[in-house]
Amino acid sequence: AKKLERRLQTAAAMIHIAKVLGNEEQYNCWSEIVTALHRLGIAGTSDDEEVLDSQGQQGIIVYEPAFRHPHFNAVFDQVDATRETEKGLFAQVERKRLPRLRGHHQVERSPPSHLPLSYYHPEYLTAMQKGLVVNVPTAAEEVPIPRYVNLISSSRQLHSFNSVPALLNHEP
Repeated sequence: AKKLERRLQTAAAMIHIAKVLGNEEQYNCWSEIVTALHRLGIAGTSDDEEVLDSQGQQGIIVYEPAFRHPHFNAVFDQVDATRETEKGLFAQVERKRLPRLRGHHQVERSPPSHLPLSYYHPEYLTAMQKGLVVNVPTAAEEVPIPRYVNLISSSRQLHSFNSVPALLNHEP
C-alpha cells in the first residue's frame, strides 16, 4: 500500500508541475500514469523482498504480479526513480533507494475487474481465456499502457522560479 501511495503522490506532484510549466505532454503522461495506478490498485503492485548478496550488500528482489503486462515494469521503475532524479522537488525523508532486481517468480493474485486488455500479460490473458486462471471481467474500452516521458527539467524550465516551493505552490 505504501508503494502505491508513494507512486500516486509522485505522479500528482509531477502533474501539478507540468500544469504550472504548461507542459501538455508531461501533464498527459503523468495523468495516464495516475489512471493506470488507480485501475491496477494494490493488486497491480509488485511485492518486494529485501535481501543481502554474498558480499553483504543490501538489495531488493521485485516480484511482479503475474497478470500485469511487463511494459508496466519500465513505467513504474521510472516513476519510482523520479524522486531520486528530481531531488529538488521531493523532500528527502526516505532512506536511500536500494538496488532492485527482478525476481524470476511472479506473484499469483487475481487482477482487479475491468482492466483494459492491454494491461494484461499476454500469457495470463490467454490462461484466463482458457479458464486456467480466474476469469475476471475486462474493460469495454481499450486503453494503452502509459509511456513515460522524461521531465524536461531544472535548467530550462524551473529556472524561472526562485525556489522549488514557489514552483509547487504556484497556481497556473
